[in-house]
Amino acid sequence: MKPLTIVKESRAMRMRTRKPAMPEPSANSIKLRIDSKTTIMVRSEESMQMWMKKYPNAKVVL
Repeated sequence: MKPLTIVKESRAMRMRTRKPAMPEPSANSIKLRIDSKTTIMVRSEESMQMWMKKYPNAKVVL
């Protein structure tokens, strides 16, 4: 059996990935809650209708 070697941890291994920040809501944006973990922002009524077709349980969040 080979002896264990200690390897220095690289900076890339220590860095955590960041969640993308939600853009600032504008006056005409609409928030939709797709499921319990996912909230999206859409800019138009047509976009909202498209998402509502894909996810019938989606709810508009004020």
